[in-house]
Amino acid sequence: MKSSIADKYGQMINRIGEYVHSNLAEPISLEVLAKEVGVSKYHLNRLFHAGTGLKLGEFIQRRRMEHAYHLLAEQRVSVLDAALSVGYDSHSSFSRAFSKLFSVEPGKVKSGCTPKFALPKLVKTNERPTLSPEILELPMKKLVGLYGHGFEKQSFFMLAQQLYHQLSTQLNLPEGFDFKQQQLIGVALDSPWRGEQSKSRFFAGVDLSASDLCEHHNLSELSEYVWTQGRWARFEHAGPYNTIWQTILSIYANWVIPNNFELKNCSIVQHYLNNVNITEPADLRTHIYIPLDD
Repeated sequence: MKSSIADKYGQMINRIGEYVHSNLAEPISLEVLAKEVGVSKYHLNRLFHAGTGLKLGEFIQRRRMEHAYHLLAEQRVSVLDAALSVGYDSHSSFSRAFSKLFSVEPGKVKSGCTPKFALPKLVKTNERPTLSPEILELPMKKLVGLYGHGFEKQSFFMLAQQLYHQLSTQLNLPEGFDFKQQQLIGVALDSPWRGEQSKSRFFAGVDLSASDLCEHHNLSELSEYVWTQGRWARFEHAGPYNTIWQTILSIYANWVIPNNFELKNCSIVQHYLNNVNITEPADLRTHIYIPLDD
């Protein structure tokens, strides 16, 4: 697939994701989505499955239930209100669908008897792509950088650009970062699909152990993030930063869940290997680290 076509399809999948998240409480049909992005409904399903490893109907169902789980875990709404917020008008039908994906009744999530973060299991398991990450035992690392919040257009990309520009200014790096000398590492601290996307937190940092920044600059005004030691699965994302969520979705759906891996938390660490200002979008590479429970 040529890079321009791949980028077009990636942007199309982004638009689908935006539409679904904005209409969780409304009926969503393939016909409406196909019209939204300008393709046939048959091509739409094939396109989405190729990009994420999920059928579109599965994706819509998972996003609805993930959002409902978040509302219940935060104990902000009743089970019925959670059902209504994701398009169900029946307590019983919502509870059946919820229990099928999470293997727990929504009332138990509401009462605080389950973790605040859980991944929905797969209902269908056919035609899943094979993923083979590196499993690494990593030491603890201290990152310095800046915190922000805001998931926009299916990505933390715009926020990350702002934070890294501010970070390079505070570190007195007028030419920006040298990707060979400094490791730029971002951390998505929240799942933007669970709550309000504008409040999703992100950390834009630099690995001190991989640079000499601490020897030449005052870091007192910067924040710190501790990348904990332990087992991590490392995947590689190829392509634009604003399609990283598609790779992460595929990792969850096609590797974490089918293999019954337990995760420490929902934070996703991302190591950016190329400078976006001088690298073609199709040539960008990002290492994605998923925290595995010891």
